[in-house]
Amino acid sequence: MEELVRTEMIIGLDNLNKLKKSKVCILGLGGVGGTAFEAIVRGGVGEVTVIDNDVFSISNLNRQILSSYDSVGKSKVLVAFERAKSINKSCKINYYDEFIDASNIERLIPKDTDVVMDAIDSRNSKVEVIRYCKDNNIEIISSMGTGNKLDPTKLKIMDIYETNMCPLAKIIRRDLRKLDIKSLNVISSDEKPIKPEFILEENSVSLSNKKVSPGSMSYLPPISGYMMAGYVINYLIENK
Repeated sequence: MEELVRTEMIIGLDNLNKLKKSKVCILGLGGVGGTAFEAIVRGGVGEVTVIDNDVFSISNLNRQILSSYDSVGKSKVLVAFERAKSINKSCKINYYDEFIDASNIERLIPKDTDVVMDAIDSRNSKVEVIRYCKDNNIEIISSMGTGNKLDPTKLKIMDIYETNMCPLAKIIRRDLRKLDIKSLNVISSDEKPIKPEFILEENSVSLSNKKVSPGSMSYLPPISGYMMAGYVINYLIENK
């Protein structure tokens, strides 16, 4: 494929074919997940499943690569589907406009999935997805919080039990200990969270019993998404 000739130049035909035979599932198409999705599609992965029951809002425009004035009010998964068709026509896209939880997870994430990329905001869904992947030996990388952060150099891929300065990771660690899950690859920032200048009520993220609406920068969530995509593509090349 001419579209992927630059990719083939750096990884070779055999590794490109590995990517073409791979199946990746992306949960959440916001600032992190949307960028990860586009990088995975451009990277040559053959089959991508996306799951998100949200629509784009005007406040997404500052950081979400799939958002635009034209996409406000539209389903994120449908916008992603159309975007993928304009980038890599050979990539098969499965999309589900659903909220993932214990009742539908087995249907939405097939057990032959090679990698799950978790960019979910919901605590309960996040933990359920992690548990499901661990139980079924599906490789997973999870995004921790990117809100209220400024410094992209503080982003790292690490085990969740090595994280600090991330309120979401702290809560997820506690949940995983209860499930006796001893490791999880995540992308997280070591930067101390910045206190927002004001409170935003929409698009709240559930942390414990509190509702927190983080501020965000144009570059930090997308960089996190690109780092996740890099991790996944390298994993597929090495393990497929």
